[in-house]
Amino acid sequence: MTDDAPPSPWPARIVLLAGVLLGIAGAEATLARRASLVGVDLKVYHLAAETALAGGDFYAASPAGHPYSYVYPPVTIPAFYPYALLDGWEAAFAVHTLVNVAAAVGVAALLVAFTERYRGTELPWVDRALVGAFAVASLHSVPSILYGETNFPLLLAIAAGFWWLEVDGEQTKAGVAFALPAVVKLFPAAVGLWLLRRRAWRAIAAATATGVGAFAVGVAAFGVDTHLTYVERALVPRLSNDQFVGGLDPAAQLVTVRRPLSVLFPSLPSSAYTALGFLALAPVVAYTFRRIETPIERLVAIFVTMAVMVVGFPSLLLYFAFLFFPLVPLLYLFEAGPERALFATGAFVSNVALTASNVETLVTETPIPDAAFEALAPALALATPPLYGTALMLAGCVLAVRKRAPTPTAPS
Repeated sequence: MTDDAPPSPWPARIVLLAGVLLGIAGAEATLARRASLVGVDLKVYHLAAETALAGGDFYAASPAGHPYSYVYPPVTIPAFYPYALLDGWEAAFAVHTLVNVAAAVGVAALLVAFTERYRGTELPWVDRALVGAFAVASLHSVPSILYGETNFPLLLAIAAGFWWLEVDGEQTKAGVAFALPAVVKLFPAAVGLWLLRRRAWRAIAAATATGVGAFAVGVAAFGVDTHLTYVERALVPRLSNDQFVGGLDPAAQLVTVRRPLSVLFPSLPSSAYTALGFLALAPVVAYTFRRIETPIERLVAIFVTMAVMVVGFPSLLLYFAFLFFPLVPLLYLFEAGPERALFATGAFVSNVALTASNVETLVTETPIPDAAFEALAPALALATPPLYGTALMLAGCVLAVRKRAPTPTAPS
């Protein structure tokens, strides 16, 4: 940052407030129309823990009416054992909700700490409150909390890892923190891309040791056959691209660059979408990774890394919460200019975590004319608003790096 006055907080305030208002509306809609979704994921964890403690196949245990069962590696199941000791999934959900909210508050505290450190001044109370409300109640946060997901404890680990790496210089702690979410959901391993760029070898060693150690503990505790079951029933379906062949269903709750690729090129073999998806993102990574000398350049490169982690894989819409860091700090740190306009606009658009089917429901149940959905349908089939928003934010990141690039001096 410069010695000048900090950038105006109003773009950030507008984005954060919009996210909170949409989150409240989304929570009300879920509770009123789709109350069966409350605790939908926690029920799976609870039943899996009960089954595991009883010596059963927890990958085959699925709550009544659920289309899926436990999908995390075997070593993670003991984390849910305490829930199995409670009196029913409702009690487990209440405890898990407290854990989620506490983790979201922890994420908010780190977002504020990062912002204030690089901004050089404390944020006003209204901004601190907005950041906290956005972390807990935005439209990206509400599903994770209402469904009983695990995203916020994992996001807290990632944000803490970046603090230890970028601020404290504690690479070993950072590596362990980065490894834990990767053990659970796999795709957070993409953070390793940034560790390689930073040449953070101790962090890489710690992350690798933690991941390998967790796998070894899992094999020792649950055996090889359980891990083969995990690969067959949970891992392989999650890595499959079959749903993209012929064009991804517009109703699919995914935020991924593979969606528009599948719509534009529906006849490609399934294996092509993975390669094309990462190839589409590679130029942005290469460009923003060139210079990481200033705090802004590093935060921009980290944002690009996190964006690749989320939209490069077939991530659910609610995984967009993993972009909170460094999205929120950058909203406060970008100086006035086209890069801030693009980034703030993209963040605002990303607040609308909807698919074509959600919009169709809104049109059906509200006075909104049908023509509105007909006009939006092609665009929503091609990509979700969070993906459009991410594209705008990545464009803002590229402009920010270009703006700060040194101007070549003419030879004398």
